[in-house]
Amino acid sequence: MANSVFEHKNLRFEGISEGGIRTSVCLPSLDLLFDFGTLNPDKIHISQILLTHAHLDHSAGIPYYVSQRSLRNLPPPKIYVPKAIEEQLLQILKLYAQMEDFDYQYSVIGLEHNASIPLKPGYFFKALPSFHRVSSQGYTVFETKRKLKQEFSHIDSQEIRKMKELGKDPTEEVNFPLVSFSGDTKIEYVLENEDVRKSQILFLECTYYCEKRGVERAREWGHTHLDEIVAHADLFENEALVLIHPSKRYSFKELNDWLVKKMPPKLLERTHLFLPKSGNR
Repeated sequence: MANSVFEHKNLRFEGISEGGIRTSVCLPSLDLLFDFGTLNPDKIHISQILLTHAHLDHSAGIPYYVSQRSLRNLPPPKIYVPKAIEEQLLQILKLYAQMEDFDYQYSVIGLEHNASIPLKPGYFFKALPSFHRVSSQGYTVFETKRKLKQEFSHIDSQEIRKMKELGKDPTEEVNFPLVSFSGDTKIEYVLENEDVRKSQILFLECTYYCEKRGVERAREWGHTHLDEIVAHADLFENEALVLIHPSKRYSFKELNDWLVKKMPPKLLERTHLFLPKSGNR
């Protein structure tokens, strides 16, 4: 299956996401990989992985990724993971290094929920709680900008310039949620995280789309059903909602048809399936 591409404004995402098979989404401009179930080797140069949870369709490619970077003498990557699985992943990588008789170079960093980590200047990410069957978390990337303070919103640019010349700063630093990535989760990831609902772009797991696998089944396995997104459609403030992780039970056409049939028009126009170009609507 070919890689999928999604672009919004100045951000480009590449990768693949098939429920139970493989998920990895790359954001090259910020040097980030969300999960690493498997991905083409041409993404090995990306130096940071944000791992949502340990299920193999999201994590199986990590030993290969670390081995390849070490083989190519690339700088040690940073692999951010839920705190609860930090030690286990370290053990796995240590064993792989022993089996390969090769010295791996890497840094595994366990994060508690709501921990903030700086990226390049003007950007950072935060680990937010998600709701799956195993230890898990999603990630929100923030962009930091300067914004005019509310009390100075009435003054013109000349007055602002004068204030700055006098050493007074009429602006304040504001953090804007830019991208959220859910990994596998129940709908509570959206309901309980305001930054997720307000992110400019939200990559949200949606595994099931019809009644053959209903909401109860989705919740039993720690997944989100399209019907739950529809039921809470008014909460989504995102400019773009990108649905990932569809069950392989559905064809491209069936996914599109269920989406068009069920999704309210105001949300449908902002919703995208993360599929290869030939299979997207």
